[in-house]
Amino acid sequence: MPDLLADIFSSRLGRHLTAADLGLAEAGPDDLTPYRGPAELLTELDRAIAASLIHRPYGSQSSARHDELGRIEVPYAPDRLLTALETWAYAQPHALPATENSDYGRRLGASDAARIADYTTTFRRLDNLHGGGSTLHSATGQLAWATCTIREGRYTEVAGRALFRELADLAGCVGWMSHDAAQWPAAMRHLTLAVHAAREGGDRALTAHLLQCLARIWGYLGRPDTAADCIALALYGTRNGTHPVLRAGLHSLAARFAALQGNSAEALRSVRHAQEIFAEDTSEELPAYVAYLDHAELCSTLGEVLLFLARTSAGSQHAISAVALLNTASVERGEGRTRSRAFDAIAAARALFVVGDIDAACDAGRRAIEVGSTVDSARVRRRFHDLAREAAPHQATPNVRALREALLFAGTDAPRA
Repeated sequence: MPDLLADIFSSRLGRHLTAADLGLAEAGPDDLTPYRGPAELLTELDRAIAASLIHRPYGSQSSARHDELGRIEVPYAPDRLLTALETWAYAQPHALPATENSDYGRRLGASDAARIADYTTTFRRLDNLHGGGSTLHSATGQLAWATCTIREGRYTEVAGRALFRELADLAGCVGWMSHDAAQWPAAMRHLTLAVHAAREGGDRALTAHLLQCLARIWGYLGRPDTAADCIALALYGTRNGTHPVLRAGLHSLAARFAALQGNSAEALRSVRHAQEIFAEDTSEELPAYVAYLDHAELCSTLGEVLLFLARTSAGSQHAISAVALLNTASVERGEGRTRSRAFDAIAAARALFVVGDIDAACDAGRRAIEVGSTVDSARVRRRFHDLAREAAPHQATPNVRALREALLFAGTDAPRA
């Protein structure tokens, strides 16, 4: 009967509802679709954190399950997740617990929110430098502390919104590290809950940033359609204005997922939008969570879009433009972005193979191994295998053969010392 009632309400309301949504059944521990407010959010974060802390520290791509289309499987239906998240674009935040008539717990304020932000900044820097595999458990422990502090404290309305905003950013950072460590269910859990926390914090730009993180994961897992929907939702939610750099980043990802779906015209249109918006003058301060969206990042993302188009449409000009953009990304990338520097070198090598510059491709591939072997990142190791596969047609050349052997060795799942 509860399931029948859920079906009836779903049909009448035009959105998917479960018996748990109606309060007629308990939600499963991995059901991310129901959301009833910030108090429940803190409880769900506790569950997600506990599950992550007992997980083994290193994920393995080779052990991942794949569906009939070759996509990596996760235990969440993307359409249901999107339905659960889409209300952030128009719904008002809920009332926060511990803001009124509460004498329980320590009084929290701006300094506590700033402390959480400091931890997030530190872990984000370590993630970029060393990879998610070596920093994930430490960051998850810090998220446990932040969640407990907010749940057991009391605060004013203004302080509470700031606390939930910083909690969202830290949870998003943990979600991204989980993705880098090939722990995709944990990544989905943390990022989905982070979106809800950012909504309660009232920060639309942060929510859009978290949605683009989810989009990147869905794209990585072979679901560019779902990824494109996440970007569309982020763009709609920030339709009344946000920093040009963030909007440019969203359009660059829209280009990527359009290309992956075979829509080259839409991809090129989004490439132009991203470049034009990024060039806009603004005095608005760039939020810390989108500081990575610099010119190097834009060139890297757009270069990979054009590289994909070159390989699928036989457009030589796209390949030449991709090489130029990826070279720019490599030159401009900051030293602290070790993982991104590895991605830049790998992408440059792939583009150079496409244009037929085998020696330069081998140089870029060796540079990728030199940089990428220092980070504990499942994503970097997968890219090593991708490059080795794409170099295979040229393995009659001794340098390419040696490069492929080195790439396959560097791409093993074993963590680096």
